[in-house]
Amino acid sequence: MRSVLLQFGFAAVLAAGACSLSGAQQPAEQPPAGQPAVEQRLNAVLDRWNKMSPEERERELAKLPPERARRIRLLLHRYNLMNPQEQQALRQRYRTFSELPQAEKETVRQRLREFRQLPRERQVTVHAEVDELRRLPDAQRQARYESAEFRGRYSPQERQIIKDLTEYLEPEK
Repeated sequence: MRSVLLQFGFAAVLAAGACSLSGAQQPAEQPPAGQPAVEQRLNAVLDRWNKMSPEERERELAKLPPERARRIRLLLHRYNLMNPQEQQALRQRYRTFSELPQAEKETVRQRLREFRQLPRERQVTVHAEVDELRRLPDAQRQARYESAEFRGRYSPQERQIIKDLTEYLEPEK
């Protein structure tokens, strides 16, 4: 199973990529009617990228900062390797992220940057905690945040990452 945090991060990057590239060239086809506007934009961006020749894609990516272009290349490759259910889950995360107020989007981006800076073993531990907390009802989640065990197991930065990402990720279904 692919990492939920990585997929959420992927959705955040796609959201940023969609914003920066959607004006560059409009897709020839209109997305299906009845889809939310956010999903229409994501579908249009993904379809446009996937229909581009490698040369066209590289021309578009050359307009971006090198690190961002590298990340988008990698994420598009990963997206195309996903099965349809994983792609749909990612699209849902994109929709969730896109609907957040701007300040909350920036908080999520910051926490994902902080998460990626953690040592690998801490990423695994923090990710597992986020997954577990997402499955809990609000009252149990709040009690966990306030527990001595939680405070003792995680640094203040890790606790903030966990709280913010748990709050903004959709609950497990």
